[in-house]
Amino acid sequence: MPLEGIRILDLTTSYAGPFCTMFLADMGADVIKVEEPLKGDDSRYWGPPFFKEDFSPWFLSTNRNKRSISLNIQDPKGMEILKQLQRKADVFVVSLTLKALEKLGLSYEKVKELNPALIYCSITGFGQTGPYRYRPCYDLISEGIGGIMGVTGDNDEPQKVGTAAGDILAAHHACFAIVSCLYRRTFTGLGDFVDVCLVDSIVSFVTPRVVSYLSTGELPRPDANRTTPIAVYQPVRTKDGYMNMAIGNDRIWERVCKLLGLEELLDMDAYKTNESRKIHRSEIVERLEKVFETKETQYWFEYLSEKGVPCGPINYLNQVAEDPHIQSRGIIFNVNDHELGSIPQVASPWKLVHSQEKKHRPPPRIGEHDEEVYGEWLGLGPKDLKELRKDKIIR
Repeated sequence: MPLEGIRILDLTTSYAGPFCTMFLADMGADVIKVEEPLKGDDSRYWGPPFFKEDFSPWFLSTNRNKRSISLNIQDPKGMEILKQLQRKADVFVVSLTLKALEKLGLSYEKVKELNPALIYCSITGFGQTGPYRYRPCYDLISEGIGGIMGVTGDNDEPQKVGTAAGDILAAHHACFAIVSCLYRRTFTGLGDFVDVCLVDSIVSFVTPRVVSYLSTGELPRPDANRTTPIAVYQPVRTKDGYMNMAIGNDRIWERVCKLLGLEELLDMDAYKTNESRKIHRSEIVERLEKVFETKETQYWFEYLSEKGVPCGPINYLNQVAEDPHIQSRGIIFNVNDHELGSIPQVASPWKLVHSQEKKHRPPPRIGEHDEEVYGEWLGLGPKDLKELRKDKIIR
C-alpha cells in the first residue's frame, strides 16, 4: 500500500479527525488511535440508533484499520509516554481545541523539539489563528458560518447539509496536506505543521458561489437551485417522484427537446441560449414536466442517460445501497468482527491499480492493542503495562 511503513499517532475524537486517519489507514499507514482509558472517543456514544451491544454506527463508520491504545495524558506519566510515541511517529494528528493544546503543552513548537521530522496536523473548528480560534465549534456551526447553509434549502429558509459536511471535507483536506508534507519530507527530512479547520473547509466547498457573489454582487439565497448559472439544473417531477436534470449546454438542450418530442421549443428564440433559458426557467420546467409525468423516474433515467442526457434518480439511502452501479464499485462492504459479526462500511472513494485490496481491520475497542503497540513502539513488557494499569495511566 502507498503509505506502508508510515506511523500515524492519532489523538483525535468525534468525526473529522478520525475520518482523516481512517483514510490514511486505508492507504496502508499504521494508525494508532490514542484514547482516554475510561470513555474513549466521544463518537462511541453517539446514538441511538446503535449497532449491536451499544456500538455507535458513527464510531464504526470512521475507525476501521486502526489500533487503539488507552492513555491518560492528563497524568504527567501519561504525557511522558505520549512524548515517547511522538518521537517514534511520522505523523501526529490532533483534534483538541487550541486552549487544550496550550494547557497540555502540545503546541507544534513544543512537539517539533521532540521530533523535527514529524508532520503535525491540527483539525479544529476555527483553526489556530483568527478571532474565533478559542471558540467551540461543531459541524453544524461551521456549515452556518462557512456559507453552505446560506445557499442550501428553499423559500429562503437555510438548511443543513444532510451529512457531516464540514467534518468530512476537513478530513479530505487534512489527508491531502499530510501526504504532500510527507512527500516533501523525503527530500528535506523536515516535518511541518498543518492547520485545517471546518470553517475553512466549508468556505472552500462554496467556492463557486463565493466568487460569483464577489464578482457580481448578486447574493444567492436558499431557493432549491432555481437560480443556478445553468438552466435547467434541478429536480423535475416524474410519474412516481422526482429526478435530477442537468441541461449543461445548448447541445444537451437540443437533445432533450428531440428525445421528448418537444422540437417546437427549439424554434423559440426565448429558449435558444442558457441565458435566456434562465429567464424562462419556470415555464420550461413546466413544459418538460408535462412529459416527464407520463412515466416513472427509472424509465427516464435509462432512456435519456443512455442517449447522452445527464439525469438521474434522487435516491434514498436504501436505494443507494441497492443501486447496481454503486454495488459494482464495491464502495459499500462489510468487515467482520469476532464478537459483533458483520459490520457495514463505506469504502474510501478511490481505486488503486497497483495495490492489492487491503484486508480490513474492524474498528477497535478502547485500548484493544495496548500490549502490541506499547511493545512494538516503546519496548514495554507485561510488567511495565501492569504498573501503568495500577497507576490508571492505561485501561
